[in-house]
Amino acid sequence: MLSVLVKIISLDLAATLSPGILALALVLLGEKNHRMRRILALLFGTLIVAIVIAWLGYGLGDSFQGDGKQSLTSAIIDATLGIFFLFYGIKIFFSKERKIKSLTGEEKHTVLKWVIIGIIINATNFDAVFLSFTAAKEVGVAKISEVYDLILLLVNILFFILPITLPLFIYLIMPNLAGRILEKINVFVLKYSRYIIAALFLIFGVYLAYKGIKFI
Repeated sequence: MLSVLVKIISLDLAATLSPGILALALVLLGEKNHRMRRILALLFGTLIVAIVIAWLGYGLGDSFQGDGKQSLTSAIIDATLGIFFLFYGIKIFFSKERKIKSLTGEEKHTVLKWVIIGIIINATNFDAVFLSFTAAKEVGVAKISEVYDLILLLVNILFFILPITLPLFIYLIMPNLAGRILEKINVFVLKYSRYIIAALFLIFGVYLAYKGIKFI
């Protein structure tokens, strides 16, 4: 389980570093009106996406052979994902960070609309989606046990929603210091996240491509 956990955490950690969701959460927490209602609605929408991604990724991995041997289908999928990760990692390295347009300040945005916003923004946050999906797939492939698989999937989900839960947690326990702490986190993420995400895409791209091509 430990080796799988290290692999999963590496993928999930990169998924948390996409700066758009974190920036939006910070903006919401900085508002005076309806901030808790909106941030919780955004969190719920994010959680829905996280659960769906984990379920789809695990289902794909679980459909492969469970006798410890790699199947031809899983090898082809690994090779395809690996090549895609390599190209996507290069693209991220040379591209600018995607910015999410501010959606705050509009009273017409009800709780339901913020849930929908959370679903749409996270479903189109492709960096995090690809990484989280791959992590869940690896859990399904490993097939350690039902209990361990559930724990690893929960870890996967918790990391996916971390860009919202972390600032919310800091805000709740340290409201006076939250602004300064979260601003430093946001600056770090904006400055370095692209390189970290690109590096992990490239590393896992090589790993998956080699794993798949070796079998084929």
